[in-house]
Amino acid sequence: MSEPHAPALKSTWLDASGVQARWERDPLHDGAWVLFVGGAEQSTLVPGHPQTVIYEYLARVAKVTEVVLSALPEHRRAGVLHLGGGALTLPRFVESLRPGTRQVVVDLDSELMPFVLEAFPLAAPEHTELIIDDVLRVLPRVGEPGGFDLCVLDIAMDQHSPDAFFSVDYARELLATVTPQGTVIVNVGDDPGLPATRRLVGSFQAAGASVWVTGPSDMLGGEGEGNLLLLASHTPWGAAQREEVRAAGPHPAGLSAGMDLRGLGF
Repeated sequence: MSEPHAPALKSTWLDASGVQARWERDPLHDGAWVLFVGGAEQSTLVPGHPQTVIYEYLARVAKVTEVVLSALPEHRRAGVLHLGGGALTLPRFVESLRPGTRQVVVDLDSELMPFVLEAFPLAAPEHTELIIDDVLRVLPRVGEPGGFDLCVLDIAMDQHSPDAFFSVDYARELLATVTPQGTVIVNVGDDPGLPATRRLVGSFQAAGASVWVTGPSDMLGGEGEGNLLLLASHTPWGAAQREEVRAAGPHPAGLSAGMDLRGLGF
């Protein structure tokens, strides 16, 4: 007898990448499945429970997403651009949070997305467009300029990522995807001293953006390693919206902006 919510095909070879993708049950979270690519844990999802987000950094992304989308008029269709697909955990969360949201997902691997969707289809695939392309090259061709309320870059970025990801030009391209009130979220894996985050903050500020950094409190102090989120927009967020993000967690959490960023050496 097959397991409920178990993928029929638990592994496949990705010819383009030259690695294996496979699903494994998450031993720590009941009902969750983990996607491994090339032996590395990439994504986790809980079938049938799209608002359950396991990874701490992605739970933080989900909280920011909720703050951004809840500020929009209820009658207006929202738009979210995802640069990096994985197991499509965040697009599933967005559809459950605000049904009918227009979503575009860009991922480089043409074989991974079909493998993910065969195992765990989207609840409303008609609202989500999948584009197979390089996230560094695709932006000028995705949608109308300023057509999204939120742009999320989540591609395992760290200080060793290509320099193009840290360029002012790329920061401008990311900002150009969102509305005047829209927000760009960049997930950054960083080390003590925050070398990657510092480069990104400088590039987005040079591009004219208002910038915030949120994440675990110890990391914002320059200690430890893990994931931070850089948030950027054309116009500054209000104090209430910033506090909503900080209070949403996961905790312990902090949010640095403006003078706070300069105080941290950004």
